[in-house]
Amino acid sequence: MKAHFISGLPRSGSTLLAALLRQNPRFHAAMTSPVGGLVERMWSAMTEDNEFSVFISSEQKLALIMSIFSAYYHRQAEKEVILDTHPL
Repeated sequence: MKAHFISGLPRSGSTLLAALLRQNPRFHAAMTSPVGGLVERMWSAMTEDNEFSVFISSEQKLALIMSIFSAYYHRQAEKEVILDTHPL
């Protein structure tokens, strides 16, 4: 699974783009989901501002972030590409 965010300013056409991409059976393109916020919070918890960040390797950070996508989109696992619209 490849995960991508479609982002843009309000009224910039990201919802229309997602609707067009949804027509391809290989893609899953949904409306705004909580994934962007979850990734942002997880990432901020792993930055230098957190005293435990020294115990988290780059590989672990990537695995943790990808686990959010895997868990949230587990029902769309057969899709090659996951597209999520989120303003973050």
